[in-house]
Amino acid sequence: MNDTSPPPLTAIQTKRIPTSSFMRLWALGGSHAKIAGHFLSYAFQKQFVDSDTKQLLKNEFHLKSALQLLGSMGYLRGAIMKIGQMMANLPQIMPHELVEVFESLQFQAPPMHFSFVREVFLDEFGKEPEEMFASFEKRAFAAASLGQVHRAKLHNGKDVAVKIQYPYIAATIEADMKSFAFLLQSMRFKKDFKYLHAHIEDARSVFLKEVDYLAEVAVMEKNRQLFLGSQIVVPAHFPEYTSKRILTMDLLPGQHLQTFLATRPTVARRNHFAELISYSLVHSWFQHRTVYTDLHTGNYILMDDGRLGFIDFGCCQQFNEQRWKDEIEAEIAMFTGDREKLLKFIMKVSMTDTLDVLSSAQIDLFMEQIEWVVAPIMAKNSFDFADKEYVDSGVRLIKKMVRQSTLRTDPFFNWTNRALLGHRSLMYRLGANFDYSSLYLKEMECHLN
Repeated sequence: MNDTSPPPLTAIQTKRIPTSSFMRLWALGGSHAKIAGHFLSYAFQKQFVDSDTKQLLKNEFHLKSALQLLGSMGYLRGAIMKIGQMMANLPQIMPHELVEVFESLQFQAPPMHFSFVREVFLDEFGKEPEEMFASFEKRAFAAASLGQVHRAKLHNGKDVAVKIQYPYIAATIEADMKSFAFLLQSMRFKKDFKYLHAHIEDARSVFLKEVDYLAEVAVMEKNRQLFLGSQIVVPAHFPEYTSKRILTMDLLPGQHLQTFLATRPTVARRNHFAELISYSLVHSWFQHRTVYTDLHTGNYILMDDGRLGFIDFGCCQQFNEQRWKDEIEAEIAMFTGDREKLLKFIMKVSMTDTLDVLSSAQIDLFMEQIEWVVAPIMAKNSFDFADKEYVDSGVRLIKKMVRQSTLRTDPFFNWTNRALLGHRSLMYRLGANFDYSSLYLKEMECHLN
């Protein structure tokens, strides 16, 4: 019998990440072929069993597929793994087994072997980690798409977290973007191809910016100052132990969301952290005109004393003056029900001066998106983010977007959509029910005044 399981995690840890487009596509194609084999086996067997056994076979297929994806994404890392992380923000749509695996990619991915860690330190500082720190744990306690985190102790006794980038990760992003562009060449004669190309280039530039830890430090420090004195804790960094590929910062004690929820916290405590996560997003949105696009469980620490650790600032986008003006005008139009101004906003998002390029179905879809996004604000009181009607309407909207969405859109708004979807996903997991409207409108009012 052929072994259809993914590569053992220990084997993944010791393998160098492939950087050529061919090798990455080959690995991904092999993984897809195995998943297709699992599906054919399930499709054949289910014809001859009762409904209970059929469900067991379906669950087994999902589990095998999830494990295969864990192996391939853990091996490839980079942009491929980031796609998996994004998929974890669809818990209402994806099978449970797949969501669990994609969630693990947010901070529990297979780590790289310590020999690669030494290699990065030698390249960046000319020293091994044991030479730089009083102590350095060889085993990573967190790992994601671009790097992994180790506990260490400075010579003054300070406990720190050291984030180390995987070797050649920028090259993998370049390779993946080239592969996506190549695979989409079949669409080059379609009228919207130039817009699709713009989306790929935008994603490439954002992901490559994310591998510059010095750029991340600048955003992190800016937010640390913004949230000083609040219940949001942004770690300080240590410049002498930080470079473009290594970031040393405060080690924050606490739990990630999955571990927190496993303790069966009270409704009040879940709502407390839901409000803090929302505040971290909205306050930065209005004060810095910044879109924090990586809202997932791996980037927050829920601390025992009730504070929230906000720990990763690699993937952020900032509004320019014109986009921000358009955004604020559109938000006011949402609250006042000014359809004409909303239509003008839709034209700007669609990079056109006329609505003729959009079908009535596409315009209606834009309006549905706006209504769903602002529903928690328009509630004017406590809003249940896990309400079945709201969740189901979101699921239907996502499916409709996949079928009908136009590519003729400003790529910047991919990131605002990603941020909003990430927020709603976190609120859903927490079963949040609180007055989001007051929180949002207070921040907006402060900005407008």
